[in-house]
Amino acid sequence: MSERRRGRAVSDVVAFTLMFGIILTSVGLVATFGLAELNSFNEHQKIENADRTFELIARSFDELEESQATVRTEAIELGGSSITVEESSSLTVTVRDTDTGTTHTESFPLNTLQYEVDNRLIGYENGATYRVRTNADGGIINRDPGLVCSDGQAVLSLVTIRAEEDRYISGSGTLRITGRLNDSSLLYPVSDTDVGNASAADQVDLQFTFSGESRAREWANHFDRAPGDWSVTSQTDTSVTVRCGASEDLDHVYVRRSIIEVSYS
Repeated sequence: MSERRRGRAVSDVVAFTLMFGIILTSVGLVATFGLAELNSFNEHQKIENADRTFELIARSFDELEESQATVRTEAIELGGSSITVEESSSLTVTVRDTDTGTTHTESFPLNTLQYEVDNRLIGYENGATYRVRTNADGGIINRDPGLVCSDGQAVLSLVTIRAEEDRYISGSGTLRITGRLNDSSLLYPVSDTDVGNASAADQVDLQFTFSGESRAREWANHFDRAPGDWSVTSQTDTSVTVRCGASEDLDHVYVRRSIIEVSYS
């Protein structure tokens, strides 16, 4: 074989080796970073879909609260995630007449319908929807609850979530979530003419208390930016207290509590 042919053969081998190496490197990069990007995209889509589903759930539960229906059903794709009713929050409502010093107090559980995907929790609690990271500081109330404090009036719609069965659902496929209105009662006013009527109050305090994954920070941030005469009066890692009627006395106070039973199918 001539020197020219031998050199050409060596060049072909080197070129082939380099090209093969480039192909292997490209495949490795695509496999490493492409799959990571694909997994990140899928995770983002699951979270966005869950956000939209919980917005629908909140609207359906609003209809139950307002007695527009007695039963409402929505569906969510589990996709390897889980959902449950967590008994992890409670509320104490104190209606105060500052002129007479009288108070009316009610305490009850709120609980939360909560969906867990990777390290995020998406849920419905007291008329609101939220998204938080587990064991982290980041979180937000996505949808405002039915709590109005403006023009000298407090109109507060409070919601307790209960599970018909103590079930933690996980896996894949579509899960149907059904809410049923169990009870709706007026907590305040408690009478029309005596102490406890709608106009015999100046301030309302709401104390949210949490166990497990706390959402005190998210609720405090919500009330800091909420329209109306709200103020955060105290906050710890596991509780937050807010006041309606912080800057001026209220003329009328109405507090209603609804109980919604949740079941799965």
